[in-house]
Amino acid sequence: MHAFDITISSPLGETPARITWDASSGEMRGKGGSGPMEALSHTGDALSFKVAIDRPMPMTMKFAGTIDGDAVSGTVKFGPIAKGTFAGTRAA
Repeated sequence: MHAFDITISSPLGETPARITWDASSGEMRGKGGSGPMEALSHTGDALSFKVAIDRPMPMTMKFAGTIDGDAVSGTVKFGPIAKGTFAGTRAA
């Protein structure tokens, strides 16, 4: 099982969340709720997944990043319009 506490930086500010996954499935939990990580791919140090959210508005967030030891970072696309970043560390 992999678990990272991340901060998602968007045009609306920063939002903390936790992502957890194993070989077959994953989940992201944040202040807006939780949801499954879809199209999850973790190969070597590369990580990508999508999460559908309802708040602040319905959209699918697409994440693409790199794991470097106990750190993770990358980009996130918020639906068809906005982009941001995410970064975090391995959860205890």
